[in-house]
This record gives sequence, C-alpha cells and structure tokens, in this order.
Amino acid sequence: MSPSRVADVEDDDPVIAEYNVYITPRQLEQIYLLQYPNRNRSQAYNDRNGARPVDFRLKPQAGFMEMDIGMNPSANFNKFQSLVWGEAIRKSKTNGGSATFGAAAGFAPTKGGKGRAKQEGSEMSVDQGLARFQEAVNRDAVYQKQTLGGQILQDEAGNPNYMLGAFRGDELHLTRVDGVVQMRPQFHHVDAITHAETAARRTEAAEGNGPSGPGAAAAAAKQPQALALAQTYKDNRDVENLEALRAKNLLLIAAEEKWTRLEYFDEDEEASYETYHDRLFLKEPGAAPPLKSQMKNEEYLDAISAPRVDPSGRKKKRPLTKKQMERIEAAEDDVEGSGEMGGEVEVEMA
Repeated sequence: MSPSRVADVEDDDPVIAEYNVYITPRQLEQIYLLQYPNRNRSQAYNDRNGARPVDFRLKPQAGFMEMDIGMNPSANFNKFQSLVWGEAIRKSKTNGGSATFGAAAGFAPTKGGKGRAKQEGSEMSVDQGLARFQEAVNRDAVYQKQTLGGQILQDEAGNPNYMLGAFRGDELHLTRVDGVVQMRPQFHHVDAITHAETAARRTEAAEGNGPSGPGAAAAAAKQPQALALAQTYKDNRDVENLEALRAKNLLLIAAEEKWTRLEYFDEDEEASYETYHDRLFLKEPGAAPPLKSQMKNEEYLDAISAPRVDPSGRKKKRPLTKKQMERIEAAEDDVEGSGEMGGEVEVEMA
C-alpha cells in the first residue's frame, strides 16, 4: 500500500485520545454488578424516578440477593389484590415462616400455624381493608412493594472477569467485580397464597376439624407435599450427577441461612460520591508499578482462539525426537559425502 493510501486510512479513523490504565487493589469490601434485564436504563431504581429500594438483603453463602422497591398505593393501584397478597404474606410470617419463597429460601416447606389464634383478633378482612384502605396501609396489611432478586454469579478461575472503569483526566482506573447479579421480579406474594392454603389444610387436619373418611384421606394423599431438605453424605463415586448434588447442597444452605440486611445509599447522596472516589481510583498513580503481561503475543492469541482443527481429519504427526533428528542429519551427511567422492554404483538385476 502506498504512503498516501496509508495516510488516508489513518485519517478516516484517527486516535483521538490516549489513557494510562491503572488497576485498583482488591479490598475486603465486595463489589457486585447489578443488571436489570426487565428495566429500561432511563428508568433506574433511584430517588429521581420515585423507585428507591426500601430494603436490601443478601445471603452471602448461598449467593442470593433481593431488594424491595416501594410502590405508591394511591394511584394506578389494585387495592383488592394488594390486600389479598398482603394477607397471604402476613399469614406466612404468623405461621413462623418468612416472606421469601422459591430458590432463595431453599424451597423450604411451610411451617405449622403456631400462634394463629392469638393473631385472629387483630386480623382485618379484605372487605374491611377496602372500606378502610388507608388504615390497612398504615397497618402494613397492603402489599405495596415489588421484589427483585437473583443469584450471584461469582468470579471463578477460567471465566471472563468483569471490571468497572472510571475515568479521571487521562487516566482509566479499573476495579475488579466480585460477582454479577441479574435482578428480576420475584413473585413471593403469589407463592405465599399457595403456602398459606397448605398451612391451613395442615392445621385443620392436625386439629381434627377437616373432613374425614377414605375419600378425604385419598384427596389429602393426592395433594402436593413440600419436602424438607435433609443433608446426606455419599461417596462421590456413587453420585451420577455432581451438578445435581451441588444444587441440593445450595438449596440446603439457602434454607438455613438468614438474610443479612444491607444499608442502601442512593446514587445522588454524598456517601455514594465518597465511596466512588475512594474505591474506584488508585490512591497514588505515580507510585503504581507498571503493568506487565505474563503472556507473549503468540500465547495470548492461542489462549483466546479456538483450537485448530485439520479439515482432512488426519491426525497430526508427532514431532521428531532429538535422536531421530540426529540420525537424519547423519544420513544426509553420508549421502553428501559419497556424492563428493564420486564413484560408480553397480545395480544388480535379479
């Protein structure tokens, strides 16, 4: 390519900026990247959009994270359904359970209706809640929140590493991410209705108030039963699917682990800006050691490229050993030596 054409190509895509790259050291605090696949970027969960998280919780061992987003019950709100869901959540808590269901709770079974009689005097029916809706809101009998949650994908060896980039002048500071979580809507309020019905049937059967007879026993036998998870120890050689065993252990940990409450700071608060400047930038860039790659260019290309496959399907020959190479060289020297000396070669015909 001529120099003029090279200059034209460079002018079409010139370098407009250069940055010095720095990597911040890892600290005790963990950094998680939260993704919201069902939410538009312009409608973030923050104070500016009226969607500030009111509760943030984490199960670090099981690897689950959830947060509750408050909703405005005075506009575009289904009052009847919110009272039904709120009553189901309240009954779940009254029965000794929690407001979390599904994988984050380890698919734990619903507990019995212990202490139910003590709470019946203070219950508010759905009809009463509709007539006195504001009172029901004040008593937290209305389900007025949206729960988002997901499982933490931890940073593992061999997988791509996510890093957060922060610019400051001509500097780019990269901070390693400890995990990625895709926060999706959770339907604990719907599961609470099923669990409340199951708990009510168990309580009636235990008290002897339910229907009796062979037909009732057969109907009860057909009802789906929630099974508690019990930890068992087996030799790995007897386990056909290690992933299934790992999933069972994860659910067991999730069922036993309690939520750890976290304090939430909005992105526009002063504490968030202080954390941003303190965590995402290197303290002394001038004293930072230079970054050196541990791989050569060819090694890097081999690492990121797909394995080479011969389309002919023939197996590659093994490389010659050192002794084989020496023998070939010695044989070549003998042939060359005989050619220089000259002579006649007799060929006998059989």
